[in-house]
Amino acid sequence: MLGREVRVGHWCVLFSLLAAACGADGGSNTSKEPDPPTSEQPATEASDVPPDLPPEALNERPWEVVSKKGETFLANVFYAEPSENEQVMPWKIDDRAVIDRLVYPTIGNPNLFVKDEADDELVLVLRIEPDAYQHLAPKLTPEGTVNAVTLTEDEKNNFSFFLVRKGQRDAAESPQAQAPRAGVIQIKPTKVLQNVEPADMPAALKKRKTLRFVFDKQAMANVPAGLYDTRFEVRKAGEVFASVFEYQYNSVRVYDSAPEEYRALNVTDTQVSVDVGFKNLTAEKLDDFVDAVNLSNDPDVKSAAFITFNGDLHNGGSPGTLRIRSVATTYNNEAKRILGALKRLEYPIFLTAGNHDGYAALGHVPSAIASVDGALGVTLESVIKEQNNVALPGYSWAGYNAFLQKTDNKRDGLHLDLYTGGFTRKIGQTYGESFQEIPRGERNIVLYDGFHQWQKTYGPLVASWTFGKNRYVSINSYELRQHRRTGWGMYTVNYGGAISRTQMEWIDRELQRGKNANEDIVLLMHHDPRGGHKGKDFGYYFPMLEYRSVQQSTINYLLNEVFTPAVCKQPDWSISVEERESCLHDGLQEWMAPDEDFEREGAGFYMSGIEILKRVVKHTSVRTLLIGHAHFNTLEVLQGGDQLVPNKVNLDPKSQIASFEAANPVRRFAWEGTLGEELGPRSLDAWRPRLDAMLESASPPRLRTLSNETAAGPRELAILRLTSGADLSSQKYGMQSAFGFSILHLTKQSSEVSRINRVSYFIHAPSNNTYAKVQTVDVDRTKSIPARGEQNPADALFDW
Repeated sequence: MLGREVRVGHWCVLFSLLAAACGADGGSNTSKEPDPPTSEQPATEASDVPPDLPPEALNERPWEVVSKKGETFLANVFYAEPSENEQVMPWKIDDRAVIDRLVYPTIGNPNLFVKDEADDELVLVLRIEPDAYQHLAPKLTPEGTVNAVTLTEDEKNNFSFFLVRKGQRDAAESPQAQAPRAGVIQIKPTKVLQNVEPADMPAALKKRKTLRFVFDKQAMANVPAGLYDTRFEVRKAGEVFASVFEYQYNSVRVYDSAPEEYRALNVTDTQVSVDVGFKNLTAEKLDDFVDAVNLSNDPDVKSAAFITFNGDLHNGGSPGTLRIRSVATTYNNEAKRILGALKRLEYPIFLTAGNHDGYAALGHVPSAIASVDGALGVTLESVIKEQNNVALPGYSWAGYNAFLQKTDNKRDGLHLDLYTGGFTRKIGQTYGESFQEIPRGERNIVLYDGFHQWQKTYGPLVASWTFGKNRYVSINSYELRQHRRTGWGMYTVNYGGAISRTQMEWIDRELQRGKNANEDIVLLMHHDPRGGHKGKDFGYYFPMLEYRSVQQSTINYLLNEVFTPAVCKQPDWSISVEERESCLHDGLQEWMAPDEDFEREGAGFYMSGIEILKRVVKHTSVRTLLIGHAHFNTLEVLQGGDQLVPNKVNLDPKSQIASFEAANPVRRFAWEGTLGEELGPRSLDAWRPRLDAMLESASPPRLRTLSNETAAGPRELAILRLTSGADLSSQKYGMQSAFGFSILHLTKQSSEVSRINRVSYFIHAPSNNTYAKVQTVDVDRTKSIPARGEQNPADALFDW
């Protein structure tokens, strides 16, 4: 862990033009860091696009579950393990761990089973303790890279599995053993497999076994097409044994066939908040969306095969969520409201995470909040005591309070190479190479982590699925280390995109599988890896800062329930902010610069935004990016030879990056603490050349430009940014706020494989809380289409 003196000295180098200001706080750290890469330095080998992967590199890892079609059902089977989601506040909903043993499929990571595909299988994955099924006398037989499991079962002693129609949902939820009936279909597995447990597997992860129950075409022959809940139960003597049963809503959709041309529905950025002053803009709009699509008579909506989502399902609070109880319970309360809405859908939904889904807090209560709540007898200790299901094993207030005192002057926490869970992850094919456990006593104790709530409610943070000849790869673009995601409520400082090396290596394998199968690849992510701000200033990557606190001036306004532009008042040199949440960071940060504590690579840095763009350049089968985050609709098409990011940051003439850095008052406070002075319009002069050098080193010219013609014909890339599903968009359609959802039309249109060639935009109609179709536009993949301009069909529809 870096001490304060070392970190300040580190920033002195970063802001070399502010040496005088830094000198006073530099301490004894006088060591000089390596000079940043310059334009004279050639691109390193690490900067080159990785070569094609050999077949053995695509083999399933011991911690994965990959389908016969090469879909990653689970990139990490341990994602929902209680030990990997330790926090003080509960993640149970109504006393139920929504995801515990049944880890696939789930409501946010469903299975699409196609009956006329000969090699398709439904796979149900359990992480289950051996005592729960020891009475079935399991025997293991090696079978390739997994073990075949033989169970001694009869009618009263077995694993039982059911697919349940929504109208019979009581059968899925019942604690009693179930029997098949209309709408409750019992399915029997063709085989049972168990992931191997090599000697180097961490002991903490061996407490449960990974069992896969595989249902082939014959096992699914009598299941009608439709959407189902999934239920499993363990029986002993005809009863559910020791309450070992679980269910997942809307987790399996069965199709008779997967047409080559079809429709998918997209909604994003619902940003659900349960705060009194914000739920009408967010949570209630999610309810409106569910009702509208379920009841729609529009043929494109009715025929949609599934729903995709591009991040920010949660809001993580609201601008006025600052009091201890509301902050501590926010994610859990939001999850309860979200689950209640999503389970009513008549479609499966694939959920991609965004920044609002992953904020964390250590529990350092801002002093003004502690004073106000304390006068009413409310303290952090008392709020925790109110909980019935504290998620941290061995929790005691004394132990937690000692941690808070230890980190009081470092409110972002201990700087550790942890994203979620208790393991530092490295690229590798064995547990010994990839998993390194950090003992609990050496980790941060978090009050809550939004990603923990996600993993215990909806499913994993990354996954892939196929439908027809299309591969969808759902990326977690807010994969910052846990201490970089800390704050208080939705007040934090780093909220742009980042992807870890281990996720990037998984993406490499996903793209290679898609290439090998001649699939069209759609990448789903929340942030734009080109960086910048609102589709401009590409190549500007926001530096990662240390969260320090929510400063007094911001709290004073919000405690009085006065959320006005005064909260976000900017210096004279800053651009004014008009959107509801802009001062609280929505749409301001697209992508983050490297985490300088951990991401040095010789003379350069690991720049994850550039790295993902390299993959887009290399893999010509990547034809579409679906992104959210900024709450507006845009359509762009790039052709071979078009530039993805510039060699140097080309700021829009009207842009002042310092104003973006100052717009969020909490981030401005962090900057001022880092610099030792008030942030001004020239404060970032030192960052620009440093960023230019990083960008140039990380992206040689051929890796900043979309590849030209391919064996399959001209290369193109469509970038679709889709608006908020909540009433948080500043974009207008006429006089109406342009928030809503979209229909993605996948058609062949002069290609062998279907692609997203048309988009239908729907916006919310305030008169009756339903949605009206604006227009269907063509995604013309034969020419370059910039995001703005008369020739852009989306820009012609919506005002800014």
